[in-house]
Order: sequence, then C-alpha cells, then structure tokens
Amino acid sequence: MRTRVTIVLLCLAFAALAGWPAFVAHHTASDDVATASVEFTPAPVTPDYLQRDHFVDFYERAVLRSPGDQIMVRMLASQYLMRFRERGDIGDLKRAGVAARRSITIQPRENSGAEGELASVALALHRFRDAQKYDSDVVRMQPWSTGAAATLASTDMELGEYDEAAALLGKQPSPYLDATWESTVARYDELTGRLQAARTHIARGMQQADSVFDNPAEARAWYHFRAGELAFEAGDAAAAERSEREALAIFPTDAKAYNALARVYCAEHRWRDALDSADHGANLIPLPETLGYKADAQRALGDAEGARETDDLIGAVERIGNANGINDRAIAVYDSEHRTHIADAVRIARRDLAARDDIYAEDTLAWALAMDGRWIEARPHALRAVATGSDDSRVQYHAGVIALHTGHASEARDRLRLALSVNPHFHPVYADDARRLLGSLR
Repeated sequence: MRTRVTIVLLCLAFAALAGWPAFVAHHTASDDVATASVEFTPAPVTPDYLQRDHFVDFYERAVLRSPGDQIMVRMLASQYLMRFRERGDIGDLKRAGVAARRSITIQPRENSGAEGELASVALALHRFRDAQKYDSDVVRMQPWSTGAAATLASTDMELGEYDEAAALLGKQPSPYLDATWESTVARYDELTGRLQAARTHIARGMQQADSVFDNPAEARAWYHFRAGELAFEAGDAAAAERSEREALAIFPTDAKAYNALARVYCAEHRWRDALDSADHGANLIPLPETLGYKADAQRALGDAEGARETDDLIGAVERIGNANGINDRAIAVYDSEHRTHIADAVRIARRDLAARDDIYAEDTLAWALAMDGRWIEARPHALRAVATGSDDSRVQYHAGVIALHTGHASEARDRLRLALSVNPHFHPVYADDARRLLGSLR
C-alpha cells in the first residue's frame, strides 16, 4: 500500500511538472493590484484531486492497521475534509468529524491538529460557536502561530464579532508571508471599506499559496477565486473573469469559480455565458446561488419552462438538501430578489441571523423584510449591515432603497452613489434601478 501511494505521488509530481508551463502562461495578475513581487513564477500544480479517493483509502486502511495512531486518524480527517471541499459531499464532513474526534480520544491533550480539523468541520456545517471554541483552543496551544490567530479571526467575522477579529489581526504578524493571514486581513479590509487593500492582501496570499508545490489544487484555486470576487466587487469585471479562469485552470471542477463567473456574466447581461457557467457549476455542486443564476439566465433567454424547473430545484434544495441551514442565506437572497415565498425568505433570513450575526445576515434580513413591505422594521437591520463601513454595492443599494422608503432621502442618495461608484454593474437589475432612483432624487 505504501509503495502504491508513493507511485501515485510520483505520477502526480510528473504530471504537475508537465503542466507547469501551461499554467505559468495562463497565470496573469490583475494590472491594477499591487503584488508582493513583480516577477513571480508559480510552482507546478499538483492535481491531487484526481487521486483523492486513493488517498482516503490509504488512510482508512492505515487506521484499520493502527487504530491507536492519532496522527493517522487525524490525517484521514484531513483527507475527508479535502474531498468535501472538492466535491461538496456533506457525508465527508461528518466522516471528518468522526475521525477528528477519534484522534482527540486517543490524544485528549494538546491535539491542535485534530482541534483544527473539528473547527473546519463545524464552520462548514455552520456551527459557528463550536468552530470558534475549537479555533480558540488552537490559538491557546499555538500562541506563536499567525495562521491560528487568523483562522480564529475569520470565524469571529463570520459571527459578526469584528472588534475581536481586529484585535487578533492587530498583532504583529510573522515576517514570513502567511497565506491564511493575508486572506483573513483581506476579508477584514473588504468588510470595512478598504477594497483595494483587500485586493493587495489576497494577491500576496495567492502568491504564497502558488509558490508551494504540494499545496492542494483546490486550496490554491481558492485564492484565485477570492481575487476574482474582490475584483468584481471593485467593478473590475475583466480581472474577475481572468481570476476565476485561473482558478479553473488550477482546479477544473471548481464549483465556486463557476458560480462567480455566472455572477459576473449575469451582471453584464451576458446571458449565454452565464447559463453555461451556471450549468457547469450546478452540475458539480447544486448550490442555490448557482441555480439562481441559471434560472435568471434561462428567463432572460426566453426559456420560461426551464427557469420554472430550476426554481423547483432550488425549492427541493431547501427542503431536502439544506443540512444545518448551510444554504439559508442563498435561498433567502434568491426568494427576496425575485419576490417569491417572501414569508419563507423572512423566516429563513432570521434563522441565518441567529446562526451568525454578520453584516450579510443583517443585509439579507433587511432586504427580505423590505420586499415584504416592512420598511420600518428593515431599517435597523440595514443600518447594522453598513455599520462596518463596507462598500459592497449590493449592501449599499439595499440600505439606500430602505433609507429612501423610510424618509431619509439624502442618505439614500449617498448610498446609491457609492454603490454605483464602486461597481457600476454590480447586479443585473439593481444597478439600473440605482441609476433610476438617483435620477429621481436630483
């Protein structure tokens, strides 16, 4: 078995070296984002995802041979987690949790590796308080680790605890480039209205991730995916498209990247491209957000029957494929934007807010209430959504429309202007509506 795995790893290494020139040729940093190095050649991409089942099998057999080896069972948990990230199977999350807890049973004290795996499982299952507890334990065990502090700060932000995240990120980081640290600082900057700084930090994290030969392909692709998200938020659709294509060059079955491309194309009314990207993404992992882009593209292209079928599939995801409320926010956003099942949207948004009171939970509930005609009730949630200074165009648009309907015309004008100045094409419908409303407010 060990010989077979060694051969597999060598094959992956040779495949990576063969594919290196193509990836280097494809890799292009955004022109307007300062990067840590002008000249940078990424390491070859290791297509580890092609052998994930073999790796899982290897560690499952190793655990059977050595049931008292906490390291092997923890490594098995890590493989389950990587397979979940690649394929989206909730069953792998549960298997990872079982394996990580078994590792802790074998070594109950100072088992930071297993605690970290449990934190990742809890976060993916939207058990945010559990994730925070595990992350805090890892920071206690590894007070020197910038990666551990950044991971805890990231979980704090999911819970809307921005002051706590800032305190962790305010500590002097290691002089060495840390991709986790850079990506977490990027998230904090994004949420607090420093979008260009966020793009710089994610570019640094991306460079570090791309410099390590044996980093998992999915993990490397994630940095490009995030760079694309931030580029879109900044109104740079061309850079967003490039970054998402880079993610797919690294990890060809990246459902997140296809979802992000569908968002860009919908905003630009490139409906055929949007449908193609959404189809690819939904066939990999049927995320409600991706299905929503597919339905919008189908409607725009005149396929009303196809759009109805896709809407039905979104409803099925809510009923039978929404373990732990993982898809709550996406479902509430879609229903609110399309003014369907509004009572359900409000109920689901409240459930999401109870799980994690971050600015997007506040924004989602604010807009659901607004679409239900409950403008006064929506107002405090909208204000909390913009309280960190985020210049997310959709959040600012929502807050601006709610301000207008509650008698705050001057504030509405400012927020609508900000939304359009950051990204003139932030949404296929709302961007044009923001321009219309601004015209009426002059």
